[in-house]
Amino acid sequence: MSVKRLDLKREAGLIARFGGAGVMTTALGLAVILALDLGLGVDRRLANAAGYLVGAALGLVLQRTFVFRQPAHAPGSTVRYVAVMLFAFALNQAVLTLAGLALPQNRLGHALAQLVAMGTYTATQFALFRLWVFRPAA
Repeated sequence: MSVKRLDLKREAGLIARFGGAGVMTTALGLAVILALDLGLGVDRRLANAAGYLVGAALGLVLQRTFVFRQPAHAPGSTVRYVAVMLFAFALNQAVLTLAGLALPQNRLGHALAQLVAMGTYTATQFALFRLWVFRPAA
């Protein structure tokens, strides 16, 4: 079994593109949330879910074409993408809950818990997208 050497330049490019895609999906998701919640008076939970789904849909396109530069449709990648999104969200909620219990119950503690949970969500997504969802051809 051969071990491939890690191409740091390629990985840095992936991480930069992943970050850029994240900014775009977050901006679109937030725009949908605010338009529905503040603009149209839709229940905030429904607005949030709609924003998350729209952002996730854009994310799939960006991850496939821009970040990992896969062929038009790699078999199974959409199902794996959805599985990772669900897993990362569940992990985010678990970390948020645990951090919320461990940190002070004030604004700073709440903000730190959110940041730790977001970091976990983002790192988990990148690792699983890179190694499983959009893995390079052997």
